[in-house]
Amino acid sequence: MFSEKLKELRKSKGISQEALSEVLAVSRQSISKYENGTAEPDFEKLAIIADFFQVSYDYLLADSQREDSQKLVLKEKDHRIAIISKIDGQMSSYYKFQINKVYGKKEYHPAAQLTGVDSHSFWGDKQNALGWYATFEDAQKEIEAIYTALSKGEFNYELRYDIAVKKKGTFDFEMVFEEDA
Repeated sequence: MFSEKLKELRKSKGISQEALSEVLAVSRQSISKYENGTAEPDFEKLAIIADFFQVSYDYLLADSQREDSQKLVLKEKDHRIAIISKIDGQMSSYYKFQINKVYGKKEYHPAAQLTGVDSHSFWGDKQNALGWYATFEDAQKEIEAIYTALSKGEFNYELRYDIAVKKKGTFDFEMVFEEDA
């Protein structure tokens, strides 16, 4: 269960509930509730937990207990997955992903963009735009599917939940639905 795994991960890293609450920007009581099973974190907090402890969503959410040797480290640079960007057609091997919300969105705009990190330098992560998504939830499903593919040891992934966009005027764009094509 998630509650037991969170407690085990926290203790194995030797940090207090208070310290973990600061990482997640929640109260210590929230951590206590997560660990005793009376509350569960939202997707954003779950992503932070997976990142902080360097484990997969699958590990956190699966009912079966895994041995420590079977924990999947996702963010390490040797755990990468190749993806072809639906925006620029470039392929690269990514180890970290982020969803960016579209602000000032009109009804014909996508709600989110998925970016992938393929390298890191002094200036920070090098992010590449991978795809546009009609809803934020579609982008979340995409990340979950990518992490599942990583947990299965796959080396390639094709985006499944993205939506095509086309130019609208000089600086704007709009979603393209199947019936529009």
